[in-house]
Amino acid sequence: MMQLNHSTRILITLAILLVIMTNWLPQIDLIAQRFLSDSISSNAIIFGVVRTLNGVISVIQSTDIGIGVASVSVGEILDPVNDLIERFSALLLATLTALGIAQVLLLFTLSLPVKIVFTAMAFACGLSLWLKPDYLPRLLKWTLLIIFIRFIFVLQVGVVWLFDWLYFDATGKAALSVLEATIGVVENLKESITSINLGELIFGSDIPVLKNEELGAQISSSVVTLIVGMLFKSIIIPVGTLWLGYKAVASAFIRNHHHA
Repeated sequence: MMQLNHSTRILITLAILLVIMTNWLPQIDLIAQRFLSDSISSNAIIFGVVRTLNGVISVIQSTDIGIGVASVSVGEILDPVNDLIERFSALLLATLTALGIAQVLLLFTLSLPVKIVFTAMAFACGLSLWLKPDYLPRLLKWTLLIIFIRFIFVLQVGVVWLFDWLYFDATGKAALSVLEATIGVVENLKESITSINLGELIFGSDIPVLKNEELGAQISSSVVTLIVGMLFKSIIIPVGTLWLGYKAVASAFIRNHHHA
């Protein structure tokens, strides 16, 4: 039999009322939906930039034999870069698919039936707390399960937003701007290969001139930065929050089973 003093019951009751109120607040759900939609749109933009860059580099590589000796070194440098970009575009397609699935699952957890079941379970816990304490452990573990279902994807969106705010917003935008500038550089490369200053065109005339090798390293670094961000946002953070939530609910089930 679960023994709880009066003060503890009041605190648990207030916590139950808080989660019920949070369940029906539209602001949190709308913010999560908007952020996920914005993430899909930004990933689609990155995918378009990457595919465009892949296309223009492929064109240059297919015509560099007739350009001259200077184009050979550029082709050699851009070949591994283009290979990395192709792999990145495949990863982006996978992350877009993952974000689409996450959006569907989020909409499911925000649906009216899930909210009603959540409210009913939480309300039953509150009644059991005061009227039937013996039933509370069993009701509590099922309530934890519905809390997990209801809020896990909202929590994922919140962690991804925190990751963006602390790290990826600045680094991701800088990396994307390099790739966008590179598109214009590579498009003009065939016609101006003998006199073009690649580093100056991308990074401005007020910085030291970059060698072709440095340019290739800069592009690769930008792609790797975006890859790391995409992996965290679409795989590591979602899987990590799901795993931690599952472990928390599973441990609560086991603990309550031992107490029953």
